[in-house]
Amino acid sequence: MPVVRRLPRAFGDRSSPFLGTLILFAGLIATLVAIWGAGSIKRGEIDLGQYMVRHLRYTYAEIVALDGLLAAASMAPTDPRTERLVADAADRFHVRLEMLTALSRGPMVDEGTAFAPLACDLMDGLDRLVGAGAPLDEALLADLRGISADLVRATNDYTRGIEAEIDEALRLQAAETSSAWLGVVGSVLMLLVLSMLSIGLFSRNRSIVSQLQTASGRDSLTGTANRRGFTEWAHGMSQASSAPAHAVMVFDLDRFKAVNDRLGHPAGDAILKAAAAWLREEFGADGVVARWGGDEFVVATRIGRGGVADVCARLDARRVRPVTVDVGAEVVPIAFSCGVAVWPADAPTIEEAITCADAALYAVKEAGRGSTMVFTPGLMTKRRHVEALRDGLARALDEHELFLEFQPQVDVLRGTVVAAEALVRWRCGRTGRIVPPGEFIAIAEQSGQIATLDRFVLEEACATAARWREAGLRLRVAVNVSPHSFRSSVLAREVAGTLARWGLAPEDLEIEITEGVLLAECDQVGESLAALSALGVRLALDDFGTGYSNIAYLVRLEPDLLKIDRSFLVEGDRETRASVLQGVLRLAEALGAETLVEGIETREQLRFAMAAGCSLAQGFHFARPMAGDAIPGFCRDFARPVRGEGTCPTTDAAPVALAS
Repeated sequence: MPVVRRLPRAFGDRSSPFLGTLILFAGLIATLVAIWGAGSIKRGEIDLGQYMVRHLRYTYAEIVALDGLLAAASMAPTDPRTERLVADAADRFHVRLEMLTALSRGPMVDEGTAFAPLACDLMDGLDRLVGAGAPLDEALLADLRGISADLVRATNDYTRGIEAEIDEALRLQAAETSSAWLGVVGSVLMLLVLSMLSIGLFSRNRSIVSQLQTASGRDSLTGTANRRGFTEWAHGMSQASSAPAHAVMVFDLDRFKAVNDRLGHPAGDAILKAAAAWLREEFGADGVVARWGGDEFVVATRIGRGGVADVCARLDARRVRPVTVDVGAEVVPIAFSCGVAVWPADAPTIEEAITCADAALYAVKEAGRGSTMVFTPGLMTKRRHVEALRDGLARALDEHELFLEFQPQVDVLRGTVVAAEALVRWRCGRTGRIVPPGEFIAIAEQSGQIATLDRFVLEEACATAARWREAGLRLRVAVNVSPHSFRSSVLAREVAGTLARWGLAPEDLEIEITEGVLLAECDQVGESLAALSALGVRLALDDFGTGYSNIAYLVRLEPDLLKIDRSFLVEGDRETRASVLQGVLRLAEALGAETLVEGIETREQLRFAMAAGCSLAQGFHFARPMAGDAIPGFCRDFARPVRGEGTCPTTDAAPVALAS
């Protein structure tokens, strides 16, 4: 325990009401003392002196005891008990010094006394002595004994001086008794002044408390209400006997994080302020606007004669003429998505109405953002279904309910299977239902579970490929990796570790990416792609042609495979489709990439793809996704004619099994 403790805080640090109360109490005591005949400030000096003498006597006893303890410690410096006794005595001495320091005058605060420097030297020495631990420093003990002896003499000298002052004050008090009435009048006047001061301090404190209460319900950045302020408003509105219907809206700024990351936090703050200003201007007069957190706002506004349709019309008008913010040399439009619910029609409380509006906002985000949706009961049902899937997916990852199926990718000219794409499946352990990937993949991305899902698929796919090799089949396995994982700096290391763990070569693995990965404005995505390419893993661009393919991105990526979406097989007239497909093939040839046509389901689609020059294909026409253990048998049987079928309809190459 440290010997030197912190002194108490200054009197001025206390709150104004407490300060005013103390001042009023001091004035009252002064008046009573004057009325009772003390009549002079000397009475206070006498009391203080006597109080101080009492403290000095206790102090003297502490110092003498400490001096004796130091003498004993000099004889047994290695005894641990001695160190504890010295520490305890030092603590008691420090408490005594704190009490002297708190007095308005005394040996610790009066100038020119020898007591204060000696006391400080003794305390510092004790701190060093005790802090060093046993055994105690004998040289330091000797110095401290000398200081304590000097301090004993200084205490005696100061005490005698105080006693002399008390005697002189008593003499003067006797001479001033006749002027007691004058003291009474002065005390009463002082009491009045102090009372007025206390009243002023109390009033000021009440004003400050009121301001703090108001500020606690406000968002410091935008000036709108915060969650607490909105909750207080909602409570007051709910208590009203005849509250009008309100439209409760939940707003989310579209692509705010991307703008904030690209332009910086000051730009993000400017966007939030502008959005809040527009919301206050549009809806603040008839309700309340609150920043809910991040880039989300909650607004409640009274519904007029036009109903909720009028509110939606005002939102649509602003979407046509969006608010913009000048950020440096760039003008950024403020785009938003909004969910709307009506209180009390949709929910009995405003808090539940927010939940309903949030469900509508969730549906807007799923549909692609940038619009407004009014709550319907079906949305809440869907929201609960999504939440149930999110919770179930977390359980599925822990309880091994996920598994993989594999769909072959074939070379129709050579009649061979060249690869198999790994497709994740989920069999719910509680219902036995196979949950389609289209339902849970998006939920995994939104809930942050996608990274764990990607690691599971990568591990299981490589493990299956290793079993194929043990069965005498060396087949490339293709794995879909989410855009989220490409933003991780450890993706390439995880891939390399998984390949090494299962004894696979980098060329045995093909990672499929979507065009959304290429369009992501993130340096880490480019670094991850470069690291995978340097590792030797094949890169395939999935669903090519369905997004916003950019030649510059393709050249930078240098993909090994372009997977052509099945829309090229079914949309438009045959000549246009053939021309476009041949153009894609020429682009792939220029990039040094192979091409694979996805989604082939009929013999006619296969003939069309082969006529255009495609040799790699995938789809239900060849095989549906199957268990990993079934792949070796499928590869063995693939080149054999099925039900009397002969060779491929457009080539005399090896026969291919064309399922009817």
